[in-house]
Amino acid sequence: MLRILDVPEAIRLRGWPADLTATVPVAIESENGGNWERYILRVADGSAEITPAHVEGTVTLTRRQLAVWYAGGYRSVASARMAGVQAVSEEALAALIRCTTDLEPWLPDHF
Repeated sequence: MLRILDVPEAIRLRGWPADLTATVPVAIESENGGNWERYILRVADGSAEITPAHVEGTVTLTRRQLAVWYAGGYRSVASARMAGVQAVSEEALAALIRCTTDLEPWLPDHF
């Protein structure tokens, strides 16, 4: 089981593809549920950051979906959609999934 407590720090510490550049607005369920926090995820040059934003998310993730995505569990748009991930377009969801399909984190290093 993976539970992400500090979203910005988890994003900073994870491995990211060196050849990928992506910017994706995301909405993530708050720690207490019910509310949605807005962020901008930026991936470039093998690193990433996620910062609070005021724009609507193009992809919406529950806390559980966030953990699955973070661990590289969604290998395609279809698998994410089947798990209930909401997105305004296939392209937005594909951009988010591309960020984690090549590098799965070595989780024991972070526990």
